[in-house]
Amino acid sequence: MKNRNLLINIGLMVGGTAIGVIAVLVILSASDIELGGTRFIFTDYNGDNFAHQQGLVRPPATNRVLEDVTIFRDEDGFRRPAIAADSYPIIAIGDSFTDGGQTPWIDYLAGALNMPVRNLGWRGFGPLEYVQIMRDYGDDGHEWILIAFFEGNDLGNIATSQEALKTREMLTSSATAVPPDAPAEAFGIPTRDWYLYPLSHPNLGDIAYLSSYLWWLNGDSETYAQSQNIRMLRESLLEIQAMAGDACLGLVYIPSKEHIYFPYADPQGNRQYVLENGGQLVINGAGWLDIADGAVDYATWDANKDNLHGVVTDMLADMDGWTLIDLLPAFLDVAGDGVQTYYPYDSHWSDAGHRLAGETVAGVVQGGCEN
Repeated sequence: MKNRNLLINIGLMVGGTAIGVIAVLVILSASDIELGGTRFIFTDYNGDNFAHQQGLVRPPATNRVLEDVTIFRDEDGFRRPAIAADSYPIIAIGDSFTDGGQTPWIDYLAGALNMPVRNLGWRGFGPLEYVQIMRDYGDDGHEWILIAFFEGNDLGNIATSQEALKTREMLTSSATAVPPDAPAEAFGIPTRDWYLYPLSHPNLGDIAYLSSYLWWLNGDSETYAQSQNIRMLRESLLEIQAMAGDACLGLVYIPSKEHIYFPYADPQGNRQYVLENGGQLVINGAGWLDIADGAVDYATWDANKDNLHGVVTDMLADMDGWTLIDLLPAFLDVAGDGVQTYYPYDSHWSDAGHRLAGETVAGVVQGGCEN
């Protein structure tokens, strides 16, 4: 009798557990909640402007949560696209601009085209890594192969590239383990009496910059064109083209936040001190681009800021089979209307930036290519 009661109790426990599991699965299914993934929380205090310029950026009084997203990755470690498929008419290769975001521009592109687009972005990558990603994952049969070129550091990454491939790690934690309401010091942001950034901007508010990205734009056209960096960029694109088959090839030109917003900074504010601690882009003894420290006249910087864009545009025009998908005009247009498409304390796009990029790229892709 005791054994019988024991078996009945065990049966009830197992049955109850099974019913509970089924109920949870039904609830998850009905509410479109998916198990797994990694929650990623990104706040103002997580901005790379603080990390790369310790003590030079004043933290805002309130630490806003900018992104709170659960990220799912495919079997290769890349971010799972919004429209998953067995094969992808379009693939996009890039760095953190392609991998990141609450909703990546890749997903906005897929939505605009109603077509699967595979996200092959990874933070820290540059043109040499793009070649390897194409070699490993860019199998034949695509309609479009998009290469995202970020003017902020992709040319610089060429000189120090390939190391990122050896250390590629999956995103396994949130941007910070510190609660968003913790003080700035808890995020490793030192407090002091004087800061270089942020700069004030009429109609745009406070924006901080990475000074190195400012000076990366401060070179004349000849300096860029004769550098090893541009030579290696061209060779990388040619390697990708050799593996692309009959696919259309698009270089997505991503401007830096500095290119878009620095011209709007108040000239009577801290911009003058940023310029006093400036730099000029030069070619070093080995033929690579480098920054020579020295005060910068704003008019000189303003005259130089489009030179890199011009050199890349001219280079691509000389390479048959490539389409320039230029995001610079679209981002300049909305900046003039007071729209912020980048985070004030980080170098990357806000959701508005990702949406604008995806829709702009979609417009070009819909028009086809010259192949």
